[in-house]
Amino acid sequence: MNVRNHSFETSGPARLRIEIPNGQIAVTAAESATTDIELSAPHGDSSACAWIADAEIAQIGDEIVVRGPRVSFSLFRSWGPIHAKVRTPPGGDACLSIGAGGIETHGRLGKVTANTGAGSVRLDDCAEADARTGAGSVEIGNVSGSVDTKTGAGKVTVGHVGGDARIVTAAGDARVGDIAGRGKFTTAHGSVEIDRAGEALEVFTASGNVDVHRADRGRVRAKTVSGSVTVGVPTGVAALLDISTLSGRVRSDLASSGAPNDGEARVELILSTVSGNVNVARA
Repeated sequence: MNVRNHSFETSGPARLRIEIPNGQIAVTAAESATTDIELSAPHGDSSACAWIADAEIAQIGDEIVVRGPRVSFSLFRSWGPIHAKVRTPPGGDACLSIGAGGIETHGRLGKVTANTGAGSVRLDDCAEADARTGAGSVEIGNVSGSVDTKTGAGKVTVGHVGGDARIVTAAGDARVGDIAGRGKFTTAHGSVEIDRAGEALEVFTASGNVDVHRADRGRVRAKTVSGSVTVGVPTGVAALLDISTLSGRVRSDLASSGAPNDGEARVELILSTVSGNVNVARA
């Protein structure tokens, strides 16, 4: 059996749990009274076909589950690629897991948890996002709540974060459009770029640059061992500066002034490098 289809009545948002060994998971959220699932073996491998035939596809309480048969795993056990395509009503939570391969979603979902040992994760629009990949990129369009991502080797790109953001990369850059809440970024070998910081931002990179295009409130704490730090401050916003570098230059386009009055817009910048320049510019 290289194709298997199931359909469940779900007039509202459904909870999904999809677990496959390798291949591709694709979830599309669209107006529908059912949740439709298709498992396929695009290469027709006998191992993948056997996995599909024996897989559990069931509705357990309010959760729709797709997972493999209970078998003993071996280092030498492998399956050909398996594709899981799901079409479900918008707004539901999804827990998606794959040993090796890609995960992607389209349309508006609730909380999305995505885990892959090696492969990319691409999430379109969700209420919360928790994404993990051992080696691969993470791309998220819009998150109305908080986002938590980690990749061993790969780039992280996020459009809008309505809540807090926690992003960790071992070797890869991180780029975020805007953050409404708190942000914490850590990377060993990669640069961090943020269009607009939220109420508090902490960034650390051992080897890479930090570039915050706009910071107009709260606190920005950024440190890089080998790289530069650049922060933009809008006109009319006072900046309290605490800047240090061991072997680099410090440049500020902001004019010196007294302490801001109560109620005036302000941002606190704590910026440091070991070997690199620090720049504070007008946004």
